[in-house]
Amino acid sequence: MLAQRVVTAIVLLLLLGAALLLLDGVALYAVFCLATLGAAWEWAGIAGAASVAARLRYSFLVAVLCAAAWYGHVEFTLAPWLWGVSALWWVYSLYLLRGFPASIARQRFGTNASLGIGLLMLVPVPLALIAITEGAAGWAALTMVFGVVWGADIGAYFAGRAWGKNKLAPTVSPGKTREGALGGAVAALLIVVPVAAVWVPMSAVQWVLFLLLVVVCIAASIVGDLVESAFKRTAGVKDSGRLLPGHGGVLDRVDSLLAVAPIFALGLSSLLR
Repeated sequence: MLAQRVVTAIVLLLLLGAALLLLDGVALYAVFCLATLGAAWEWAGIAGAASVAARLRYSFLVAVLCAAAWYGHVEFTLAPWLWGVSALWWVYSLYLLRGFPASIARQRFGTNASLGIGLLMLVPVPLALIAITEGAAGWAALTMVFGVVWGADIGAYFAGRAWGKNKLAPTVSPGKTREGALGGAVAALLIVVPVAAVWVPMSAVQWVLFLLLVVVCIAASIVGDLVESAFKRTAGVKDSGRLLPGHGGVLDRVDSLLAVAPIFALGLSSLLR
């Protein structure tokens, strides 16, 4: 399993690197959308759309909305509004996590509502990633986004194994601990801060605001992971899918990114005007 995970991760990193090197604009956006459609397919199953036809219809809807988001961004600069709506959802999801499992029970939070929530989670992400990649900070900004997501995840794993005692959200994800979350936050900061210091010139005030943004995004990465776990528990599944050998589904790999990317894009675009 470990070998599968490593090989899959290397292949994905190579594909992402090739896309970033060779593509830009709408072509790169299409690549981000393709990954989003894989997550949409899996989310539809978690939400309760059991049939292939229903999942195809949902994936098609996500594709149409991603295309509309691109048009709205290019023609009317609507991206910040879309990211703002996404951020509001992630704030509201804290309330759902506190009340889990009753808050996301199928009799209260049914298939249609879950599918609608999926749109808020998925559609803003490709636009956030393209804006981050092609914004003022360029590749450094994208490196920081993945630094937050991967640093928080890997740091939490090792810190949790070494020192974890106090459960973070026992009803949602019993394996996660507060010590692990703190270790993940430290790891993410150790990645992001040096990248920003070298490649993103900022004033003292900007640095303070930037660090606040990073802390918020670290918290968002944890929330994104927990929200997917909560919905999977409600659906009675362990993994969102089997598309990625050793890793489960696409959604299992990008759950934190769904929360981080729109918030980071919104914050960084405001900070580096």
